[in-house]
Amino acid sequence: RAAQKVKPDLPVLLKADQLRHDRKTGIVVARGHVEIAQGDRILRADTVSYNQKTNMLTATGNVVLLEPSGDITFADYAEITGDFKDGIVENIRILMSDDARLAAVGGRRIDGNITEMSKVVYSPCRACIGPGGPPIWQLKAVKVVHNKIDKTIEYYDAFMEFAGIPVLYTPYLSHPDPTV
Repeated sequence: RAAQKVKPDLPVLLKADQLRHDRKTGIVVARGHVEIAQGDRILRADTVSYNQKTNMLTATGNVVLLEPSGDITFADYAEITGDFKDGIVENIRILMSDDARLAAVGGRRIDGNITEMSKVVYSPCRACIGPGGPPIWQLKAVKVVHNKIDKTIEYYDAFMEFAGIPVLYTPYLSHPDPTV
């Protein structure tokens, strides 16, 4: 499915088991089965705090972000602007729409177009993962930058592994993103 832009004027739907709003501080806290939807983008978490003054969402516990592209991001913690364009996440796992998988220690999104991740492992292999073993091949990198405007993905200090054995190292690798 092609990526769709979420319009900032679309209404936001918030569902939660509990909701508390402190008018003095401008902080809204939602707890229990929290779901925030705007257009085709959905954020789920155990707890979400929204600071109206800074326009920042903080999500903790079982954080899941469903993107319009079909990618699903799982994280332990996320801080995201109200328009979902900028943010940071910790312990990222992404299931891409083409069934590829990516994991990273942390990452940040800048202006909705650039995503930087650190200590990344990527593999397109789903069926090739053996019981308890590594995938047939995977790519590991200290840093990965995905630029949606330039449609490029850059890897810094990258290793290609086959069956868990490093076979190739490169200080820099770049290729077009999957939309090209």
